[in-house]
Amino acid sequence: MTVIPPSSARAQTFALPEDYRANKLFRHMTPDEVEALGPQVEHLRYGKGEMILQRRDEDGGIYLLLEGALLANLYARSGREVGYRRIPPGGYFGEIAAIDGLPRSVNIVALEDVRLVRLPQRLVLRLFNDSPRFMRALLEDMASLTRALTDRLFELTAVSVACRVDIELLRMGSAVAGDANEVVIQPCPTHAELAVLVGSQREPVTRELNRLASLNIVRQSGRTLKILDLAALADEVERIGGEL
Repeated sequence: MTVIPPSSARAQTFALPEDYRANKLFRHMTPDEVEALGPQVEHLRYGKGEMILQRRDEDGGIYLLLEGALLANLYARSGREVGYRRIPPGGYFGEIAAIDGLPRSVNIVALEDVRLVRLPQRLVLRLFNDSPRFMRALLEDMASLTRALTDRLFELTAVSVACRVDIELLRMGSAVAGDANEVVIQPCPTHAELAVLVGSQREPVTRELNRLASLNIVRQSGRTLKILDLAALADEVERIGGEL
């Protein structure tokens, strides 16, 4: 992936609709409490490939993703990219540094054009002190993230590449499916982006997607991936050795 360094010209403040209010971080707060945050938040845009945060940055605050997709990653000295998680619309990042006051632990890169809202550090600290409802959501999400990273560690050490691809697709599909058994992921990650997330190379990812397509479990057209049968995909995970 080609990464464009942060650009102060692109990270401008915009007067955008206040749709940050739907973010899951505010799910336990009252509408009035969330509405009151409006004058204190910053609206930002970044282009595809731009780096929103770099590891060791001392920028504070929490960022809410309104549109687009982001990747949390790091690069080894060899140049190898390691992906930690893909952040979809409605997600957020920056909470770890906001809690412990230490520099950022990963890079955050825009996988496509993105729109964000930033809660400045002073606002976050006030919410820590004054809003139990905000803290409840944050603690629930931190517990969920810890569980997810534990699962990924297990997968990287004990599960085949093909199964890791299936698990990642199942995660993405389940996140948007609700009660449906068929789901559309758009825009879907490229094969190279999926490879970064599952700790592999592009070729094994492509082989597994082709195999799933031959089983009529998935169908891909450009940047649209349709999971035709989530239940069948879950069965494949069980069959080839993963754990849900």
